[in-house]
Amino acid sequence: MKNARIRLGQEILRRRKVMGMTQEELASRMGISRQSVAKWETGQSSPDIDRLVLLREVLQTSLDELIGPAGREPLPAPVPAVEGSLEPATATPERTFRLLPLILGMLLFCCGLGGLAALWILSRLHPVRLVDWDGSLHTGLEGYLMATGLWPVLLLACILLGCGSLTLLSQWNIRRKDA
Repeated sequence: MKNARIRLGQEILRRRKVMGMTQEELASRMGISRQSVAKWETGQSSPDIDRLVLLREVLQTSLDELIGPAGREPLPAPVPAVEGSLEPATATPERTFRLLPLILGMLLFCCGLGGLAALWILSRLHPVRLVDWDGSLHTGLEGYLMATGLWPVLLLACILLGCGSLTLLSQWNIRRKDA
């Protein structure tokens, strides 16, 4: 818990300096004492949830970025807000980039699953009874694939499904460790 307070304090300090504010200015905008800001920045205490929401607005960031894990790249200096208007921060490229593997995994998984479903539906719409040279009977999806030569499509769909599943599992594992 103490490490989380220290990390939050470091992030408050970093963002305050990026915005070019002193502890007094931040305290004034939030309606608190400078000593409270100093205690937050040193990790001696942490703001309550109501103060965190106001802090997010004053520092022009999101709660996720404010209390999230450390080790991010420095932020560019934000455009100063017009007095009296506090707008929430927009999505940063960093946040968008973190979603890219998740989106890619979902896309691969859905394409693979869709390919398998399409092959199965086609095999049901166009039933095949294929007798092999040794007298064995092939029906259903297997018979359809043998008769049409669509084995590579099945292989591709399975590969897409597997890659999508692995990507989603790795993203789930990463997000579980971060939480």
